[in-house]
Amino acid sequence: MAYQSTIDLHAHSTASDGELAPDALVKRAAQNGIETLALTDHDTVAGLVKAYAAAMQYNIKLINGIELSARWNNKTIHIVGLNIEADNKTMIDATVQLNQLREERAVKIGEKLEKVGINNAFKETKRLAGTGTVTRQHFAQFLVNNGHAKSHADVFKRFLVNNKPGYVSVDWPELDETICNIHSAGGVAVIAHPLRYKMTATKLRKLISEFKVLGGEAIEVVTGNNNKNEISTVSNYAKKYNVAASIGSDFHNCKSPWAQLGNLTALPPDLTPVWELW
Repeated sequence: MAYQSTIDLHAHSTASDGELAPDALVKRAAQNGIETLALTDHDTVAGLVKAYAAAMQYNIKLINGIELSARWNNKTIHIVGLNIEADNKTMIDATVQLNQLREERAVKIGEKLEKVGINNAFKETKRLAGTGTVTRQHFAQFLVNNGHAKSHADVFKRFLVNNKPGYVSVDWPELDETICNIHSAGGVAVIAHPLRYKMTATKLRKLISEFKVLGGEAIEVVTGNNNKNEISTVSNYAKKYNVAASIGSDFHNCKSPWAQLGNLTALPPDLTPVWELW
C-alpha cells in the first residue's frame, strides 16, 4: 500500500493526554507533511483555539474534533466527533459532565493506589495533567516516573485494568447520547480504532451495526498501529455496513513509533472517505 502523509484525523494535545501543546502539535504535523489535521482531545475542545491559530500560521487545514468516551453493552467505546462546532452548547455541556466523571475517577484511582502503598498518586497526576483533562495516561506517566512500572503498557497491565489495584469503572454516557451530542454540534460520528476493544468479531459487528442504526457515519479504517490485514478487515466492515472510512494516527507523543504524524497508510480507494461527509 502507498503511504499518505497529508491527512490525520485523530491526534491529541496537552488539552487532554498528549505530549505537545496544541500549537506545537500543529507545527509538528506541518513539519511531517500533514495538510489536514483534526485535533481530537479526550472529552474536551479546550485546545482548538490555539490549534486554529497555529493552523493559520503553518497553512494547515484544521478540522475541529473531539474524542468522546461512551458506553455500549457495559464496555467503554471511544467515538470521535469530526467537523464539530466547538462552541456548541450541547457539546460544551457534555464535556463538563465527562470531565467531572474523569475527575471523580481520578480521585478514586488515587485512593486505590494509596491502599497498595503508592502515595500522592492523585496529587502528582493532577500536576502532570496541568490544565488538561486528567486521564489514565497521566497516571501511567506518574507510575513510570516513580519506578512503579517499566512502561505505560506495563502500567495498564498491572494497575489500570479490571481486578488490578488502580482500576475504576466509569458510567460513561450511552452510545446513542454520545452520537446525538456530536450531531447536535453539526459533526460526524466515527468509531475510533475499532480493533482495540478486545471484543469478538461477532460483538464488533454488532457494535458497528447498532452504531449505524443510531446514526453513526464512519469508522477508523487506518489507525496508527494497524497492519495490512487489519486495514483489510475494517475495510470490509465499512463496506458491509455502508459507513465512511476515517484515518488517524491517534498521536499522543513522540516516543510511540506506531502512532506518529505523517506516517499513515492510505485509505483503500474503494471506500468513502469521511471528509466527503462535510
